[in-house]
Amino acid sequence: MKKHQFLKLVALFLLVVTHESFAQKVNLESLLARAVSLSESGKTAELVETLKSGSFALESEANTRGNEMKDKLLGQTEALKSLIPLATAGTLKTDELSKVVNTIRLLVGANRINNLLGEGKEALLGNAEELTTSISMLQSGKAILDSKQQDKLGSLLDAASEPVKKLDDEDNGAKVAASAVKKTLGKIVDLVKEAV
Repeated sequence: MKKHQFLKLVALFLLVVTHESFAQKVNLESLLARAVSLSESGKTAELVETLKSGSFALESEANTRGNEMKDKLLGQTEALKSLIPLATAGTLKTDELSKVVNTIRLLVGANRINNLLGEGKEALLGNAEELTTSISMLQSGKAILDSKQQDKLGSLLDAASEPVKKLDDEDNGAKVAASAVKKTLGKIVDLVKEAV
């Protein structure tokens, strides 16, 4: 019996590791963009495969990096999976797909920022690339928000963009940038949590 439980644990561990390495190899944002593009071009078979890959990558993201937003991310994994039968039948509307994709962009972008903030100001240092990617996802995703929320989020993202670029600086500039942008990044996360 104990051996059986141990084998279950090993299998679970391997599944998590496989998920993690898959997530690193597959860029979730490129899968989301590809899904929308395929939907517009009407390439059904490729769209179905991309949606499957996208939902797998998002589930992996939720399970390995979800932290406090895990439930919301898993909810969007289910939303993405629910579109697969429609895509298979050729009845998936691009507007419907775009709404789910943009919600995912908002949640993933905010979640990644939130994870770094959770590790303290020092965690922002040297992470300009990840934060820039997250800001870019949030810029793309904000289309689903109402106009007031869009304007507010847009202003916060604009305010964060320049200081974030300096987080890789070698001199003291990175620490100054981290201090300057930490509060703005927190406001971005709070806005997304409230809106989605």
